[in-house]
Amino acid sequence: MRSHFQILARRVALLLTCISPFGVHASTDELVILTTFSREPLIPLVEQFSKEHKNAKIKVIHRPTTSSMTLLSKSYVEDIDLVLTSSPLVISSLVKQGKLANVPDEMRAPEALKPYILPSTDSVVTIGYSGAGVVWNSDYLNNHQLPQPQGFQSLVDPVYFGHVTMSTPSRSGTTQLMIESTLEHYGWNKGWTVINNIGANLGTLSSRSFGVSDAIASGSLGLGPTIDSYAKILMRKLDYVGFVHDTRLTLMPTYIGLVKRKSQDAYLTSFVERLLSPNIQASIQENAFAKYSVLNTELLSNDHVQLNLDTISSREEGIKLLFDITVTKQLPALQDAWLRVISAREKYYLDTTALHELDSIESLLFAPPVSLEMFNQQMDNIFNTGKSNAEISALLAQWQHNIRVIREDTLEIVADRIRMLSGGLK
Repeated sequence: MRSHFQILARRVALLLTCISPFGVHASTDELVILTTFSREPLIPLVEQFSKEHKNAKIKVIHRPTTSSMTLLSKSYVEDIDLVLTSSPLVISSLVKQGKLANVPDEMRAPEALKPYILPSTDSVVTIGYSGAGVVWNSDYLNNHQLPQPQGFQSLVDPVYFGHVTMSTPSRSGTTQLMIESTLEHYGWNKGWTVINNIGANLGTLSSRSFGVSDAIASGSLGLGPTIDSYAKILMRKLDYVGFVHDTRLTLMPTYIGLVKRKSQDAYLTSFVERLLSPNIQASIQENAFAKYSVLNTELLSNDHVQLNLDTISSREEGIKLLFDITVTKQLPALQDAWLRVISAREKYYLDTTALHELDSIESLLFAPPVSLEMFNQQMDNIFNTGKSNAEISALLAQWQHNIRVIREDTLEIVADRIRMLSGGLK
């Protein structure tokens, strides 16, 4: 949505004014790649391509998902040849702006993968895909006498209190897709119950998605949700790192968008063809990319959650803010309330009346602060009614304030009910 990109632009405007992203192409021999991935997985591919094409000059520019979307909504997109990302929202924003060229039929994804490709398959090349699930440190779990998780939903278990880490949807496009997968699979109310419950078990939040697996590998924390690529890379080196896929989380293709340009880069097609070549596709799971080849149907035989692009695009900003309000900014209070519930369950484990009351308190603690119907109405009123940027910002600020007050009141009620329970049963 136009207004959505304007809001994103404001949030990173200062950053962009301090950075000269690329500069103008010196010649059509320069291939500029914008990616939301780290540079490291691309380095071997770029080096090999450069050996085969001596005159090619390849520039790789990394930006997080939000910064990439803002960058691509500006004139800087004219200096980019190729966008490489796992975020369907980055690609779909370019499709909506008419900035991507159609891809040749021979570069389009196999039919089996298409249900998970959210942007138009006419406008993207897919070079691989990832699954998502939970990564863990076996030594950590053994030391703390914790069971191995079976999937994302396992992380609600109070036994994991303080041992979990994850990123946030506002900082990680893959985490956002995990959140949306959970809402799609369980529905709005149950989905947010799972998300908030996992949030209550967090020991810390990671600022980046790859920070989850790094923290777990180092033994700082025990387990957390991530894409399989990060887990695979660690498992090659560390035998105590484990991972399990979860079909309740969607598959995440790796997209390439070919940016329309007045003069086509001489090496653009050759580079994409290289990524789709049998040699690269055969090694893509074992190299630093650690993706499943588009020809590998290993995960496609499972019934993974499928997402709707219009749905996740229309509520992207709202979902990010809702997570930040209920989990990120309320984490200490959320942890404290959950620990009180856990402790009360241990204390009154033989008291049926107390346990029923604790069930009710727990349901209240993890329930979303707004219904799906009301959330959709509020997002539509903020973004889709032709308001000015200033009006949108004011409405968003007021909405966040209202949700925060509701959430704070809920946490106070939870604390009061636990105190009353303890006082009444002394």
